[in-house]
Amino acid sequence: MFPHLKGHGQRVNLQLLQEAACRELVQQLERIEGSKVIVLDETMIGPLDLVTRPKLFADRGIRLLALKPELHLPREVANVVYVMRPRVALMEQLAAHVKAGGRAAAGRQYHILFAPRRSCLCVSQLEVSGVLGSFGHIEELAWNYLPLDVDLVSMEMPNAFRDVSVDGDTSSLYQAAVGLVQLQRLYGRIPKIYGKGEFAHRVWEHAKQLGRDERTLYNGDKGVVDQLILLDRSIDLLSPLATQLTYEGLIDEFYGIRQNKLTLPAENFPSDGALPGGGGSGPRVEESQSLLGDSEKKTILLHSGEQLYAELRNKHFNEVTKLLARKAREIHVQMHATSQDKSVQEIKSFVENLLPQLMAQKKATSEHTAIAGLLHEQVNAVRFADDLAAEQEFMVCADIDKQSVYIEDLIACRVELNRVLRLICMQCHAASGFKEKLLNHYKRELVHVYGLEVLLTISNLEKSGLLHLQTESRAYSVLRKTLHLTVDDNVEIEPKDISYVHSFYAPLTARIVEHSLKPLGWQTLKSQINNLPGPTFEDFQAQLVGIGGRHTVTTVSEGSLLNVPRVVLVCFVGGCTFAEIAALRFLAAQEDNNVEFLIATTKVVNKHSFLDSLMSS
Repeated sequence: MFPHLKGHGQRVNLQLLQEAACRELVQQLERIEGSKVIVLDETMIGPLDLVTRPKLFADRGIRLLALKPELHLPREVANVVYVMRPRVALMEQLAAHVKAGGRAAAGRQYHILFAPRRSCLCVSQLEVSGVLGSFGHIEELAWNYLPLDVDLVSMEMPNAFRDVSVDGDTSSLYQAAVGLVQLQRLYGRIPKIYGKGEFAHRVWEHAKQLGRDERTLYNGDKGVVDQLILLDRSIDLLSPLATQLTYEGLIDEFYGIRQNKLTLPAENFPSDGALPGGGGSGPRVEESQSLLGDSEKKTILLHSGEQLYAELRNKHFNEVTKLLARKAREIHVQMHATSQDKSVQEIKSFVENLLPQLMAQKKATSEHTAIAGLLHEQVNAVRFADDLAAEQEFMVCADIDKQSVYIEDLIACRVELNRVLRLICMQCHAASGFKEKLLNHYKRELVHVYGLEVLLTISNLEKSGLLHLQTESRAYSVLRKTLHLTVDDNVEIEPKDISYVHSFYAPLTARIVEHSLKPLGWQTLKSQINNLPGPTFEDFQAQLVGIGGRHTVTTVSEGSLLNVPRVVLVCFVGGCTFAEIAALRFLAAQEDNNVEFLIATTKVVNKHSFLDSLMSS
């Protein structure tokens, strides 16, 4: 169903995870007899696409509807199945549907499938509303980590960092732990665990306890994953705020990638009506006919199953434009090669086999050239260059202890609040906090221009650690030198270091992972990262922990075991960026490392979505 999840030679087959989630959904639906419609909470529409295809519902005669305050259903529908996140605020809509439906269609039954877990608070709210008796099945779909790509899984919880750091809601930490146990059921016990940060430590403590509780159920054999690295987002708040300069990162920042899909106006792309199909490698472009679709939009699939995109996604944008130009020339040469010396049979073979592939490659190149053109306009804008220059000055700790003239100019021009706050937070992190006088100065300026309401957002930023008073540790300034977070002579085309993802800045999280790959790497790292917030921890799961399951280890002879790459699961608690993912993929591509990464995150974020989640609501 999702062949791109298998990968080529990957030791961890994430198609198993997708199949398990799909199987769970089918089993729940089969328990409900009679005709049915599925009503999806808006936040579940994208995740559902990661689990199954629309054909599954079409084959069963099941309609999909988006959750709205007013729900109009045919009278003959016997069952309404809500698939939703456990949010108490939505229960009023469900109660209204039941009361309206009771008048329109007697005997209709309602059901709820909560993802990723059943909520007692939601059930209580339905009881208070007097409609609980109309609900038959109230179950849960244990969709904790959903596969985005061959090496990437996500909880699809965009507000996880805010929930924990601002609102004190730690449910996402528990679900991350449940997800780790779920992964170990599928792929086997993970023997070595390393981590940094308070929230990361709590996730592991939950996971360890859950594993102990299940030791009588599973055989506890070591699985395909050799070690787990848990990283708390709060140890590196600079990277999610920094401008990403990889192709995939820029697409996400300017246009948003949602569950491997990019949706843009169709007018931005050349007409493809005359192009033949064929088994090409280009992105499959679909007219958006989803629940939230628009006939004038085009949706492009962006994942490793699309050959050209897999080649471009992790490159620096300056390299992408050159690669696309070269690709276009190669296709042109192949399509216009002379056929004078070819036999009829060779020409027939070319038309039947090679030509469709070339046309598909041409289409893919055309699509990505159009996307690159849109990005080129954005990155050449004056505001982009000015903002990038300002944040790069902060990254090298230039004038970080005094008010920034550039930031003050932005405030005076009353630009978007998020744009100003992002740069202030980056300066604060680089300085390891502001002196009280400087912090109060920025607060006064912001209140004067944007109003008192801005204080609510500032309060959230302070709770989350993005704004705070200066500490003596000077953590960033020290680590910038000891871990080489900024590289002056870095190259963007055919790079030699992970710092290319931000032109010259290496994400701290990725640098920590890089150092941990070395012999005794974590032992050496511990002393260097002790001044970062939260505990530094390591653990070892012996067989007694008792989590086992179906493994996907490739069979190898004993003599070739040394050549098999070790598998490292890197888990980001609080979100990670496509730039950090690109940095890890770069490390995996280096033969000397002999490593394969599986990346898990609460959500893939960018500088806009990360800061938006912390804004006052």
